[in-house]
Amino acid sequence: MQKLMEILDRIEIIVSQALLFVIVSLVFVSAVLRYVGHPVNWTNALASGLFVWLIYIGADRALRRNRHIGMSFLVERLSEKTKNLVEIITTSSIIVFLIIVSHLGMRLVLANTGRVFEEIFFLSYSVVAVAIPIGTTLMTLTLLSQIALKIKNLWRR
Repeated sequence: MQKLMEILDRIEIIVSQALLFVIVSLVFVSAVLRYVGHPVNWTNALASGLFVWLIYIGADRALRRNRHIGMSFLVERLSEKTKNLVEIITTSSIIVFLIIVSHLGMRLVLANTGRVFEEIFFLSYSVVAVAIPIGTTLMTLTLLSQIALKIKNLWRR
């Protein structure tokens, strides 16, 4: 499981960097073209759609590195075994939430298959919306691997 998470991490780094480069390039080109009097409206719509993907990939990367905001003040005072147990319970709750969001995200994808961006008539909203179930699934995998490590640590002690 750890090897899979390392591979996913490398892929997410490359995809995140590529998305950020494309987003910045699109916004820059759009600004320059607007300045010279030849605005291209579809670049901002595409940059916004790519930004949704970047958000979900970035959320998973932050989750994998425990960089999300947390209330660790009370948990830090607990014994190691109790701390692991509390973290397993909270992580399990987050997984349930992510599964619900993933399900709702799939419903959003299916509801938007026929809807397209006005500026980019060939791009369906579902291409952007599918970032929700994919991103939440990646986060669920990350949390499952973290729970597996915590359970392993509980049994060792």
